[in-house]
Formats: sequence, C-alpha cells, structure tokens
Amino acid sequence: MEKRVKIRKTVFGGAIARICCLALCLCLGLSISMTAQAASGKKVTPVTMAAVVGEEKTVTQQADKTSAALGILPVGTTVNVCGQTGSGKSGMYQIVYGNAIGYITQTACQPVCVDVAMTAALAAQAEAVKQQVAQTQAAAAALAAQQAALAQQAAMQQAAVQQAALAQAQAEQKAPIPAGSGNVIFVGDSRTGQMANAVGGTAAWPGTAFVACFGGGVDWLSTAQAKKDVDQYVTPGSVIILNYGVNDLSRHNDYITTINRYAQDWISKGATVYFASVGPVGENEYGKRNWAVEYFNNQLNNRLDARIGRLNLYVFLTGSGYTTQADGLHYDGATYAAMFRFLMQSIGRI
Repeated sequence: MEKRVKIRKTVFGGAIARICCLALCLCLGLSISMTAQAASGKKVTPVTMAAVVGEEKTVTQQADKTSAALGILPVGTTVNVCGQTGSGKSGMYQIVYGNAIGYITQTACQPVCVDVAMTAALAAQAEAVKQQVAQTQAAAAALAAQQAALAQQAAMQQAAVQQAALAQAQAEQKAPIPAGSGNVIFVGDSRTGQMANAVGGTAAWPGTAFVACFGGGVDWLSTAQAKKDVDQYVTPGSVIILNYGVNDLSRHNDYITTINRYAQDWISKGATVYFASVGPVGENEYGKRNWAVEYFNNQLNNRLDARIGRLNLYVFLTGSGYTTQADGLHYDGATYAAMFRFLMQSIGRI
C-alpha cells in the first residue's frame, strides 16, 4: 500500500498530485544521462528528481552562490531538480524556476521519492523549459548580431556620405566672389579654425575670411581686439557668420548682449549677420552635453536681434550625421566639410 505525501507549494507547474514512496522509488540521480555545463562554467550532471526546500533559499542564475539572484524559495517549496554540480556544501542543484532554469544549494534541499510516471512528468517539464530558455537566448543573440550588423552598415554609409561631401567641397573650390557682392566672414572658436583647415581656408576660398580663437569664448569675443579682428574684413555686402558658444555654454546671456551690440554696428556698415547654432557634441570628459547645447541655442535663437539671421547648424549635423574626434568636441574633416557647405549654401554662396 503506497503512502501519499502532501506538497505545500511547487514551482514546476502546480501541485504534484502523486508524490509517493515506492519500493521502486527513483531518488537522487534518476535519469542521469550525460554531462552538461552551466553558464558559470561548472559541469552539470543531468538528473530527474523532486526535492523540498528545508530553509528559505535564494535561487541564482548560475551554479555559483555569488551569482545574480532569480528569486527566493520559501521553506517547504517543492522543486523540480534537473541537474546537479558537485556535492555536499559546495554542490548545487539545477532546478526549474518558473519559465527559467536556476540553481540552489544542495544542502538546502531534501530529496522526495516519486514514482515512474511523476519522474517522466518532471523530466518532460524540465526539457520543455530548457528548450524555451535556449530559444530565447538564441533569439537574443540573433537580434544582437542583427543590430550590430545594422550599426556597422549605418556607420559605413555615414562615412561614405561624409567622404563624398569632403570630396565635393574640395572639387568645388570656387573662384573669387565677384566684386561688389561682399565677402564671407566666419567668426568662431577652434571649430571654425579647424573647419577652415579642412576646406583649404582663404587660399581655397578667396573672399572668405576665418576669424577663429582656439579655446575662445565670450570673454574673448567681447574684447576690443576680437571686434577689431572682424572689422578689418567688414565692407558693404559682407556676410558675417558667428559660431561661438561650445566652450562656455552657460554664458548665453553674455553672448546675446555682445552679439546684439556687434550686429548693430555691422548692419549699419551694410553687412548681413547670422548666428550659426552650436553643433552637437559626442562623449567627452569636459561635461559638455547636447541638452546644454540645445538650451544655449534656444536662448540665442529666441533672444537675438530679429535682424540677425539664424542658421540651424545643430539640426543639420544631427540629421545628416557627424563624427567627432577623440575629444568628443571637435569634428573630423568630412564633418567640417559638410558643415562648411551647409553654411555657404544657406547664404547662397555655393
């Protein structure tokens, strides 16, 4: 006559209706067929058995007590054991945990004898969960590989576009701007200076001046010397493009005051003045972030004199793609070439 054992709680598909102690009971080590390997690198010997947790215990993701936790099993929980690593205090059981496979220390569990039919049910459930886990992992790996391939393809396409822009800019080195149409004066920091170098400077673009202060900000721009450096090129019909701000994004109020004051003088001399918004940044160690760049640009766009034109360089570079140098602030040659073409096209000079 068989004795029936009541199970308080299970994590392998509901209450086990028939946990018995038979003469033919298949305890510890039933259905050992082959040696597997856990994610932690430890060898897992497949088994099929039921066990009751004798103390509240953490279920880990790998066969390692220090591995990340999947959850907690309360005292009295019955588990479907489908593998084991080692033995004794260092040994762990591989168990079915919901729709996942986890691990629990062997010393926390007391094996429960089950009949042949229940053993088969436990084995079938463990196999189904393992297959589901394997399929999920395979799908995740395939998705990661696909995303990596798409990212690489996008990077190659962006590089091709930028190289084409650089080649076109170099191929279209224009003749001197016709007399009477005014010159183009770029005023900015090191980004303006490096842009000039990327496109050949005034030598490649006669009638175009580049007034750049490397590392400069509003403290430099507001000096008499900075104004003098620009004024030497200003004539009736001149176009002045200001692109300052990345070095001191918090000084928007000072920029607005300085640029409005300068613009009033330059406009009175027959020049046209534009503010080119500060371009985006990459990862950098200087604390520069694109949300701050956007805030700076919005402040100037909304508060500069209405007679000052706006050239949205930030939107152009963000939309067309840009590549920064290792410092995350300056651009590569192709990006500078695209930036130059955008600004020149915006004012109708190419």
